[in-house]
Amino acid sequence: MLINSNKTMTLNTYKKVKIAVAFVLALIFSQALVYNNYLIPIATMIIASLILMYLRRRVKGIIADERDYSTAGKASLLAVQIYSWTAAISMFILYAYRDFNPAYEPVALTLAYSTCILLILYSLIFRYYNTFKLTEKRTLYVIAVLIMLLVLAVVSLRLFSGEDNWICVDGSWQKHGQPSFPAPTIECK
Repeated sequence: MLINSNKTMTLNTYKKVKIAVAFVLALIFSQALVYNNYLIPIATMIIASLILMYLRRRVKGIIADERDYSTAGKASLLAVQIYSWTAAISMFILYAYRDFNPAYEPVALTLAYSTCILLILYSLIFRYYNTFKLTEKRTLYVIAVLIMLLVLAVVSLRLFSGEDNWICVDGSWQKHGQPSFPAPTIECK
């Protein structure tokens, strides 16, 4: 049994549960990609996160100390900076070559918007941690962020669902809806 009668869990058991959850998530993600279903992985990831948050509270023992949190903060800042610079440079290069291939423009814009969202999210979370002391309201905050991410994912799926796009039919590009860009220049197979 994973949780004993007094509702606590050892650190080793928690680590094993995290590995099992990651394995199950990998299975669900791979199957969802095979079947072109992208809502199931999002819902599964949210449920798995909530389960792990619940189980983490049941762990008796120290999961991380102040040094771990300090190192994680430094690593997070460096990762955000490296991603931002790499994405910005890649975005400018791809946008500069959009005349050669129109497919470069949406990739460049995706990089630009994802970098902006990442930096805004980082700023908001930094301000939150800098302003408020972590209390039991942290769980509500995490759930609110997860709900916002779910709404963002659903809106993104709707906006980028390919309703106004070019599709390959019998070796030629056919309009699907009213695309706002010319047919791709790459060969349609």
